[in-house]
Amino acid sequence: MVELTEARNSDFFYSSLMLNSDMNYKTINDLVDHNAMSNYRDLHNIELLKEIVKGSFSLKSDTVHKVENLIDSFNDIEKIAKNYRQIAFDNNIDVVSCLDITYPYNWKNLSGMPKVFYYSGNYDIIDRMTLQGSVAVVGSRSPSRYAEYATDNICKILGEKGITIVSGMAYGIDRHAHISTVNTPGGTVAVLAGGVDNIYPPKNKDIYDLIKNKGVIISEMPPGQKPLRQYFPSRNRLIAGLSDCTLVMEAGSVSGTLHTASFAANQGKEVFVLPNNIYYENALGGLKLLEDGGNVLLNADSVIDSVTRSLMYKRMDMGCPAELYYQDKIKDDFSEQANIEALRELARVKPEVLTDENWKALIKDSLTLKPLCADELCVLTTLPFYKVSKLLTELELNGTVCQEKGKYSLTFV
Repeated sequence: MVELTEARNSDFFYSSLMLNSDMNYKTINDLVDHNAMSNYRDLHNIELLKEIVKGSFSLKSDTVHKVENLIDSFNDIEKIAKNYRQIAFDNNIDVVSCLDITYPYNWKNLSGMPKVFYYSGNYDIIDRMTLQGSVAVVGSRSPSRYAEYATDNICKILGEKGITIVSGMAYGIDRHAHISTVNTPGGTVAVLAGGVDNIYPPKNKDIYDLIKNKGVIISEMPPGQKPLRQYFPSRNRLIAGLSDCTLVMEAGSVSGTLHTASFAANQGKEVFVLPNNIYYENALGGLKLLEDGGNVLLNADSVIDSVTRSLMYKRMDMGCPAELYYQDKIKDDFSEQANIEALRELARVKPEVLTDENWKALIKDSLTLKPLCADELCVLTTLPFYKVSKLLTELELNGTVCQEKGKYSLTFV
């Protein structure tokens, strides 16, 4: 536990120096690339910093200069970090590092994501959405009733399917997205521009309390930090990065919503836009996105298709160390719900040990999002067709699934 405490102290210190020194990502990368340190946590080791400035690592002069400045301000930065830690303790806020196994999977494959971030609430939602899917929902702070209705309706459908809704807890569309999904199986994640303890806007305290109790609130800004204007674009990149696709429910021609859509597109993710009146000024930004190639959002089905594709690639690419996973989650007796994630991992690395009942559980899990044909289930499970066909027949006979137009769906979820 001593190592864990020291690591967490280094995480707070890192947040402090990034906001209160001239240290930046470029400098840190230079230090790591030249083997002057192993990762960002070494910046909390003043003896190592002193060794670095002696000049034995062939660093850029600007890097050495910034390390010297860090040494000079080390105690002041440590005091600020200590204040962050106290605020976090007082407000039940925890910290997650990119070095932790619990760091969001969607962020691991993207550049520019935070090395450290903070959260309050039910972090299980972040873990769960890796294999159940997540959708960013953004839009105007002063939306039309049409956009509000569509947001409520589509988000609730997605949430009931177990898909997590991610938004920024602003007025308007964000607020509707959170409220409509906070009590669904998928749940909701609010990404703030300031510290997790800083309710912004203040009038959204009601949904802040609701999300903190039933969802999860996150921020890359340390506890106590106010949400300054320049932090919002950075916050939007996190919303896009945390999600499998992005829905733009309504946006004017000059809107922060467009930043989120741009980030999502640059991250290789699909952007869906709710169609609207061409004479409605508050919709012009969204219409421009459609003109530029965005997907038309007609209903939840197309979004579910997008999430399903993302989940398929994600499950094929999961790199979690299997042995650690087994120790924590796999027991002698596999129950369909409690150990479904463990079953997925075992199917990936050691499929030969799974029984027919285990495979049926995975097939049923795959069908919770949408109806699928046998070929699609073969891809998801990596089983040969004859095996999937046999299992589907047994599931049909016991009334668990039904077939219509070549696609299988659950008779109940």
